[in-house]
Amino acid sequence: MSYKTPKICLACSAGGHLRELQLAVGSIPDKWDCYWLTLKTTSTKSFMKDKEHVFLTNFQPARRWTLIANCIQALFWVMVKRPRVIITTGAGVTVPTVFFAKKLLKTKIIFINSAADVTHASKTPVWIEKYADLFLVQWEEMKQIFPDSICCGVL
Repeated sequence: MSYKTPKICLACSAGGHLRELQLAVGSIPDKWDCYWLTLKTTSTKSFMKDKEHVFLTNFQPARRWTLIANCIQALFWVMVKRPRVIITTGAGVTVPTVFFAKKLLKTKIIFINSAADVTHASKTPVWIEKYADLFLVQWEEMKQIFPDSICCGVL
């Protein structure tokens, strides 16, 4: 399979964020040089078995060492993979990757806010908004919270 550049990182946590990212990117991974960045769970291990991927440590606010581990991993993989574009649905596990890629490589960031956020924002979009080159929401109501966003409709 021949790939076209640029390198694209598809970053998300497991579960619903992964499913929304799958819906959002459609056939992009078949046509572009992509790798997945997510958490290691039974379902993600199964989904990733035939895909280029990276598993990161999930950080939990009560356990600071998990944030440190995630940041070290994120920095390492950003420098190794050198993505030109990150498409992400969050959640928190992806924030250090977005930060390092934007600051160090000037990576283009596309953020797709969760459909679960209908009338209020969770922490991840608030953190990522300032780094996003394209910020998509799935509900018109969210444009009141993120006025520079584009409503793409529910995936």
